[in-house]
Amino acid sequence: MKITRDTKAMDALRMPGSVIQVFMKHHLYCPGCRELPRETIEKIALCNGLDMEQFLAELNEALK
Repeated sequence: MKITRDTKAMDALRMPGSVIQVFMKHHLYCPGCRELPRETIEKIALCNGLDMEQFLAELNEALK
């Protein structure tokens, strides 16, 4: 499994590992957001001023 910029945030949060901890580290409280099912990782990163490549690397590292 791998998280990409097009992965829906809800799908990423359902993956095994500590993905939720990466979200919390960046103060992203997406699990409580009603827009979560439609948001992609890319949109979340862009809207929150995160470096896309770094965020993806952290998310994929959390899957291990």
